[in-house]
Amino acid sequence: MAREKLKTLTEQMFYVLLCFRTEKYGTEVMKEVSEITQGRIVIGAGTMYNLTDQFLELGLIRETEADGRKRSYILTYVGRKALDAEIERLRLQLSDYEKIMGCEDERR
Repeated sequence: MAREKLKTLTEQMFYVLLCFRTEKYGTEVMKEVSEITQGRIVIGAGTMYNLTDQFLELGLIRETEADGRKRSYILTYVGRKALDAEIERLRLQLSDYEKIMGCEDERR
């Protein structure tokens, strides 16, 4: 599965996949990521095309339309599962943090 190859998603990977929940062109995704994160994460064209190629190869997204060099994509079932797995990983990480830091705060 894609998750095994990627192990974890970087923030850029996560937000790009998240944006492909609806059909979009790469340029639309770059803009949306910046808007969602209020400019905290900016995806450059090179990164966008690199991630798109990786995601296509892994079956996380599929191409929906091609008009010359302009192509649109959408998240696949496998891509949705990768996002879900990443969210679960982050939840567990947060839970571990809260358990450990919560205990330390009580001792002070």
